[in-house]
Amino acid sequence: MELKVAKTDLQSKKGETKISIDEVLKQYKEEGKHIFYFDGQNPHKDMQKAQNTIQKAGYRVQLNEVRYGLDENNYIYEIHIV
Repeated sequence: MELKVAKTDLQSKKGETKISIDEVLKQYKEEGKHIFYFDGQNPHKDMQKAQNTIQKAGYRVQLNEVRYGLDENNYIYEIHIV
């Protein structure tokens, strides 16, 4: 499963960057990166599947919606691996 990574700024016009759950776990293990941000366009079910997949790999995971504006659609997903 691949998920869209969140943009780093609102004016960014780069193509969509995608990352797999295996790559997320690899970055966690090798680089020590433990917080990942994903685009709000990812289906919530896919985000929950990602959370469950990481939990089955033996890690504790927290999935949050991070709001960055007043509009209901201005949010990104945050996965925090502990």
